[in-house]
Amino acid sequence: MNSRNIFRDKNARHDIEAFLLGGSFAAAGIYHFINQDFFEAIVPRWFPNPTFANLVSGTAEIFLGLALIPKKSRRQAAWGLLLLLVAVYPANIDMFINDVGFETDEFGKTIRMEDASDVRVRNFVRLPFQFLFGWLIWRHTKKEKISS
Repeated sequence: MNSRNIFRDKNARHDIEAFLLGGSFAAAGIYHFINQDFFEAIVPRWFPNPTFANLVSGTAEIFLGLALIPKKSRRQAAWGLLLLLVAVYPANIDMFINDVGFETDEFGKTIRMEDASDVRVRNFVRLPFQFLFGWLIWRHTKKEKISS
């Protein structure tokens, strides 16, 4: 199959999309471990253990993102990613409601800043993007039709 036919083949496009989505989620999950204080600062104050939330969600993003790539596990991974998006959505709402921004302290640690200026639009724009990601993932929950 030449490259021109790949873009006409719905299954090939579906596979490429799953690879890009899965790889993006896995990369974001890895970043949870590289920059822990940033992701812990996102966790709403009402959640009792930000470190736990960060490590669990990062691990889930890595595992489910990678599982989205092979066809064999794609549907289950897509459902898992949808559940993960629902589980972390309250953090996005919290960021918007509380005007959460970030600052680096004298030790180089990222800390949460509530009532930050100039973050409302950014935090608002994050909200619908979760639905876009959800729609892209939802498309992979369906049984794939084999085209000839």
